[in-house]
Amino acid sequence: MAGVRRRRLGRTGLLVSELGLGGAHVAGAPEGEAALLRAFVLGLNFVETGRFYRGSEYLIGSALSQLPDRGSSVHVASKTFGRSRDAALRDLERSLSHLRLAKVDVYQLADVRGQEWERVMGPDGGLEALREAQASGLVRWVGISSHSRPVLRRAIESGEFDTVQLKYSVFDLRNEALMRLAHQKGIGAIVMKPLGGFGMVGELKTSDRFEGLNARTLLRYVLSNRHLSVAIPGMRLPWEVEENVTMATTYEAMTPSERARLRREAEAYQSESAASSTPPTTARMAPLEKPPWTADDGN
Repeated sequence: MAGVRRRRLGRTGLLVSELGLGGAHVAGAPEGEAALLRAFVLGLNFVETGRFYRGSEYLIGSALSQLPDRGSSVHVASKTFGRSRDAALRDLERSLSHLRLAKVDVYQLADVRGQEWERVMGPDGGLEALREAQASGLVRWVGISSHSRPVLRRAIESGEFDTVQLKYSVFDLRNEALMRLAHQKGIGAIVMKPLGGFGMVGELKTSDRFEGLNARTLLRYVLSNRHLSVAIPGMRLPWEVEENVTMATTYEAMTPSERARLRREAEAYQSESAASSTPPTTARMAPLEKPPWTADDGN
């Protein structure tokens, strides 16, 4: 079986496995550390975490320290909610300590909202802290995550960030154009919630009408988009890692007709869920600004 394919993380030049691991919930499972170690052994070389994910950085640091190379083969991204220079630098210090690293590959300003943009970008803001850390060799590359499309567009167009982290799945296509723009500008696109969000796959397993919506097809849909650099589904158990790695090493990019069919099924599922007493885990699908792929798009 071939290994997990690599993609370039934008202008950072880092070659990362197109399937990475999102660490938001990994510390909440007894087998979390085993899942991390299994992921690293199977060739996943990108893991993403954050200061505010309880226990995640510490657990990832422990797993990295058990690798023969002490984790030098794994690219680590973390992030801070600190909006001021001092708060962001304090978070970075804690991140490095918990991760047991002398420097981190990517450090991001987390979940920046519209009203916070001027604060983090201005004097004594979070970006200033990350630039200082970069100059000191504590951070290699600077990124941002957000759920706000206007903020993501400003971040991409500003030229200040090497990576952007955004939501993207067959259930939420609103960031298609922004991923394409980031790709054009050489900015790495880190995709969170590629399976639709925490708990979505479990919900789908209870339905007997939407068999096409499963972890394999949802992940295949996302990885078929060549504009992303890495997708980071949350994986807390070794079998989840093995299942996703098997898919990532064997899939073929979806054809336009396959993509369209899966979008229709996702729309039907969300329409049915919205009409029931139990709303879907993720937001109702928004219409595409334009077709997400062209005929010559590859993997």
